[in-house]
Amino acid sequence: MKYELAQYTARGGRAVNQDRAAIVERDNAVLLVVADGLGGHRGGEIAAEILTQTLVRSFQTVRSEIIQRPSVFLALGILQAHQAILKRRKMGLDPRTTGVMCLVQNGYAYWAHVGDSRLYHFRHGGLMQRTHDHSTVEELRREGLVSEDEMRVHPQKGLLTKCIGGPSKPSIALGTETALACDDVLLLCSDGLWEALQPEELIKHLKLESLEESAEEMVYAAENKMGSRCDNLTIASLRWFEEAPSTLPLQGKTPTQLDDRVLMQAAAAARASMDAKKQPEKERDLAAEIKELEQYLRGRDPKSE
Repeated sequence: MKYELAQYTARGGRAVNQDRAAIVERDNAVLLVVADGLGGHRGGEIAAEILTQTLVRSFQTVRSEIIQRPSVFLALGILQAHQAILKRRKMGLDPRTTGVMCLVQNGYAYWAHVGDSRLYHFRHGGLMQRTHDHSTVEELRREGLVSEDEMRVHPQKGLLTKCIGGPSKPSIALGTETALACDDVLLLCSDGLWEALQPEELIKHLKLESLEESAEEMVYAAENKMGSRCDNLTIASLRWFEEAPSTLPLQGKTPTQLDDRVLMQAAAAARASMDAKKQPEKERDLAAEIKELEQYLRGRDPKSE
């Protein structure tokens, strides 16, 4: 695989940077993660760190050459992080975070997100698609009540409808399996960046020869524009340098959300592939399903656990 990577973060006008990011590579795959700890809840940076490191560890411990169910892999990582974050809710801490993550494998991109951290997909100098925020103002925009520009200054722009680490299990939004074309750019970012810069401004910076330079220039431009009001800013990005992939897609059409039913079905498929002993579904709970799915995705022998 031929590609270019860039990662950059800054605290903007805040006293502390609660954003976290990571980029990890394997022979045939790259994982990008951006997490934005919620400043209104003590321990936001802890939640962001847990989310980032959970995804990184899961990616690094996969033994199989190909992750056969990429979207389920990402969703499982989010659920694992959510459970780990809940264990840190003590001594006045209430750690929560948003997150966006993308797996690029054999020329296809798969992504998932919770909250208002975003992924942008650019092609030929234009915006192909972006993730839809889990927020009150995003719902207003989709109903036609506010414009994209009005979202950035709306008094309710900080109200999230979903996050990772809160009292409810996160509902995870998934992108469809996307074949990448030469010179495509995937840009993952926290809300500090997209609140400051419109897609046209992001595209302008992406015209620079170096993706690293582009990321730095975006952050500087956002800080200069927002001044002391600037939130934490974080970017993880990839520019693709190959033609359309020659391998067949793994998933085809993917549900936009993964609920318990979908995860349980995936776990059942995982058990079948491992020739696990069958048990009546009614005797099993979701924790058991996720445990077996985790073993499958990591390529581990369950007997060795």
